[in-house]
Amino acid sequence: MEFDFARAVAGGLAGAIAMTAAMSMGARMMGLKMDMPMTLGTMVLPKGAGAWALGLMMHLMMGVVFFIVYAALFQAFGIRTAVAGWSALFGVVHALMAGVAFGMMPVVHPRMATAPASDSDQVPAPGYWGLKLGWMGPMAIIGVHVVYGAVAGGVYAA
Repeated sequence: MEFDFARAVAGGLAGAIAMTAAMSMGARMMGLKMDMPMTLGTMVLPKGAGAWALGLMMHLMMGVVFFIVYAALFQAFGIRTAVAGWSALFGVVHALMAGVAFGMMPVVHPRMATAPASDSDQVPAPGYWGLKLGWMGPMAIIGVHVVYGAVAGGVYAA
């Protein structure tokens, strides 16, 4: 499969939408206090609808950029079949790297509480691999990144 920028963008966007939906439903079902669009948006804006909308746009854009990298890796490694499966596997690696980034977020996030949030404008720090969210945190992070990879890879390969 030759690298196709437009399909990579479409795949990344579809994967990010599926991932965001899975995060939202999963957080509610598992009782996790994690809202990635709000977490990203509050890096720039105070907590509220504007921050959530900005964070959602940031998350979708990140999904597109990361899948362009996935697609370039498919080209570099000569992956031409089982793209959705390979992409899901890349999602596991992506989740492990995201878990490290989660642990470092308080350093760069001006509204992230490192202790229990004392201000209503603060968002909770997830900790490395989401461990501050409980044991379901790391499983959720891996799960939603696998969903992202599988959906994005499926769209790219279609």
